[in-house]
Amino acid sequence: MPTEERPSPMPDIAVASLYQRNLVTRHTGRAVRLSIEGLVSELGATSLTVLDFGDVAVIDFSCADEVVAKLVLRAVDDGAAESQHFFVFRGVAQHHVDPMDCALRRRGLAAAAQGPEGEPFLIGEVDPAAYRLWQAVCQAGHASPDDLATEVGMDPQDCGRLLDRMCARRLLRRDGRAYHSLFYTFAQAERGGNGRGATDSGASGRADTSGRE
Repeated sequence: MPTEERPSPMPDIAVASLYQRNLVTRHTGRAVRLSIEGLVSELGATSLTVLDFGDVAVIDFSCADEVVAKLVLRAVDDGAAESQHFFVFRGVAQHHVDPMDCALRRRGLAAAAQGPEGEPFLIGEVDPAAYRLWQAVCQAGHASPDDLATEVGMDPQDCGRLLDRMCARRLLRRDGRAYHSLFYTFAQAERGGNGRGATDSGASGRADTSGRE
């Protein structure tokens, strides 16, 4: 089982609303991604950014690759312990899932998402055992490997290793011995006043920060 038990800092949080109705073409996706990356760069070393797809009518594969897959890839590739960035994709409807899932799977990635009614699910490449464990964490909010192993019928050491792999993939967040869902982390950080407000991330590549605290 993992031995590192130091508490981790509560992440800064931000919400980026994607007001573009049609997220199509790689050029558009790159502009949106650069806007979001600019927002993330203004947050702390540990951050959680929620991207709201509620107003997006269409997203194609090229835009999903530029916005979703490349943001997740950058977060995963930044393996420094002192710098952790997480993303949650909110308001993800069925017509968003196929291009997003395809873009993530093509790069061997996965991402945490919420449907229009707030239901949590994973998009991208993830094995069934990891998915079951992730769902158990989401249901509990946060839990230790021993508690989760009992619930999913897994050896505690195997459970701890799988949880750590999901943390490395930025699907969960670890705090001491407990593993937290990103949705629980968002609610906890918001209650603690770590939010930076809502940002309009349009295709112009400029973030409207007027709503930020």
